[in-house]
Amino acid sequence: MKRALVISGGGSKGAFAVGVLKQLKIVFPQLDFDFYVGTSAGSLVVTLASLNEIDTLEKIYTTTSNEDLFIEGNIVDKLNDTSLFDVLPAWNLIQQNYPDTSYNQLQASGKKVFLTTVCLQTNELNVFTNDASSIETKDYKVVQTINANHYRRALLASCCEPVFMQPIMVGRDVPGAVNPNDQFVDGGVMKYVGIQMAIDAGATEIFAILLSPDKSTVQQTQYGNLLEILGKTVDILTSDVGKNDIAITDQYTSALKYIDDVKTKMRAAGVDDTTINNYFTLPYKNIFQDKSPIKIFKIRPDNFLGGGPGGLTFDPGEMQAMLVKGQTAFNEFAANLPPEEITWMV
Repeated sequence: MKRALVISGGGSKGAFAVGVLKQLKIVFPQLDFDFYVGTSAGSLVVTLASLNEIDTLEKIYTTTSNEDLFIEGNIVDKLNDTSLFDVLPAWNLIQQNYPDTSYNQLQASGKKVFLTTVCLQTNELNVFTNDASSIETKDYKVVQTINANHYRRALLASCCEPVFMQPIMVGRDVPGAVNPNDQFVDGGVMKYVGIQMAIDAGATEIFAILLSPDKSTVQQTQYGNLLEILGKTVDILTSDVGKNDIAITDQYTSALKYIDDVKTKMRAAGVDDTTINNYFTLPYKNIFQDKSPIKIFKIRPDNFLGGGPGGLTFDPGEMQAMLVKGQTAFNEFAANLPPEEITWMV
C-alpha cells in the first residue's frame, strides 16, 4: 500500500496543516507517507514534512510576519510591474530553511514530492517533482527538478499568488532547464488540492489536509480597498476550484468502490476471477482499468480560519491559534476513526 499526504493552498492558513501534522506525529508516530503533494502554502509544508521537519514548520508558522515574506509597494507605482509585492524575503526564507543538504536528504529518502504551479506561457498546470518517473499522464506536465536550486525556485513559484507576487522563472540559472524564461505562478490557479497527482503516482491511501471549511460561512466584513477586494476575489475563485477538485476525486473514488463491490458480488455468485477480469478489461484505455479502490481521509477546519483575503495576512498570534485548531481537528478525526481503517498500525 502506498500512502500520500496532500495539502491544499491557503497562505497563512498553512498553520492549520502544521497543527494537524504535529498532532499526527504524536498520535500515530509510525504513520509515514510515500508521496507528498502541495499547492501554494501546502508546497512549503509538504517539503519540510517529507523530512520530518515539523519543529521548523511550527517556528515558521508561529513567528513569521508579512515583513518576513514580502516587500509591499505602492499600488500606483506597481501598475507597470509584475506584482504588487516583492517576494525576495520569502526567497531568502526558503533558502535558509531548505539548503542543498535538505534536497540531498530528500533524494536519498526515496520519498517523492510534487509541487503544483501554473505556467503563464503555456496555460498549463506544471507539477515539479524530485522524481518524475512515478507519474505518466497527459492531464498536466510533470517536470523533474534538476538540483536543489531548481527545486527551491519551483517551491517559491508554487507559493506566489499572481498579481500579489511576481511570476517566477523556475528554470532561470539552472543548467539544463528547458525554457528557462517561462514564468510560473501559484498552482492554486488551476488546482486547489492535488489529490489527482497522488492517485496518478499510485497512492491508494490519501490524507488530504484542506485549509478551508466544507461550507462557506457568511462574513460581515466590509472590504474597503482594492487589495482587500482582490484578495477576497482570489479566495472565491480558489474555493470554486477546490469544490471541483474534491467533487471530481470523490466521483472517481466512488466509481472505483462501485466496480470493486460489483466484482465481489460476482465472486459470491460463483463467477471466477478470469471471467470477471474479461468483463472488466476493455479494448480501449479507461481511467478505471486495473485500479484498486482508494481511501481518502480529509481533515479540514469547521469554520473560516482567518488569515485575511488570500491568506496574505501573516500574524503570528493568529497563526498560533490556527495551529491549535489543526491539532484539535486531528484529535477529533482520530477519535472518530474506525479501528479497521487504521491500516498503519498493523
